Amino acid sequence: MGIKTVEVAETPYLYVAGAAPMDPVLIGKEMDKAFGRLMAFMKESGIAPGGAPMAVYHDYDPERMVFRAAIPVSEEDAGRAADDVEASVTPGGTVHTFTHTGPYSGLREAYAAVEAELARDGKSLGVPTWEVYANDPAETPESDLRTEVYSIAAERRAS
Repeated sequence: MGIKTVEVAETPYLYVAGAAPMDPVLIGKEMDKAFGRLMAFMKESGIAPGGAPMAVYHDYDPERMVFRAAIPVSEEDAGRAADDVEASVTPGGTVHTFTHTGPYSGLREAYAAVEAELARDGKSLGVPTWEVYANDPAETPESDLRTEVYSIAAERRAS
């Protein structure tokens, strides 16, 4: 899978919160809606993206996907959040990272493989976790989609 542990800097971002049942089609629709709202706000406000779109996850619920549809921005532009568009930062520090190539629907299996690999070393993915969508699904074949995943590095809890 190619899991690495690296140091990253904190990154400011704007986001619109969303949620959907654990169904890839419904998740995709809700994310599209949230990203549409975020991009409209940024365009209306004259805010330029500072990087690729991403989804940020702070909680894990087996029944429901709760996410932040996010786009990195400058620290100054993060201060311009308004209404349902909020601002936050991805944390700086030590993270686990891996890249998934292929359909977004395969991410769940990729996460499971990564968790199994990390568990062998007494480690796990922590929160927040964020996915950076490195290429545009409207212009890229599904088989070539690239998702870069970052997660706070955590020690596995004893059960």
